[in-house]
Amino acid sequence: MTKEIAETEAWNIIKPMCRELDELIINGNLKFLSGLQNENDGTYKINLRSNHLHFASRGLKDSIGDISYETGKIRIGMRANGIPINIFVELF
Repeated sequence: MTKEIAETEAWNIIKPMCRELDELIINGNLKFLSGLQNENDGTYKINLRSNHLHFASRGLKDSIGDISYETGKIRIGMRANGIPINIFVELF
């Protein structure tokens, strides 16, 4: 079963991996499109639109698993504060 998540919840999940998050949002470089939580396995899917990204593994519970790229789109599999996430980004 999946449920939608709010923009605020998505930013709180991503924040441990993106120190520049507030600056990117304020400057219009990063926009939230949608987010889902799979309640069965605890994973998240977050859809963003961005022209600038900067993620970094900084703690023991943070890791970047895999990245895939197509023209204009990128998918980043990661764990932020122990939470498994797939981030899908439309690049502009």
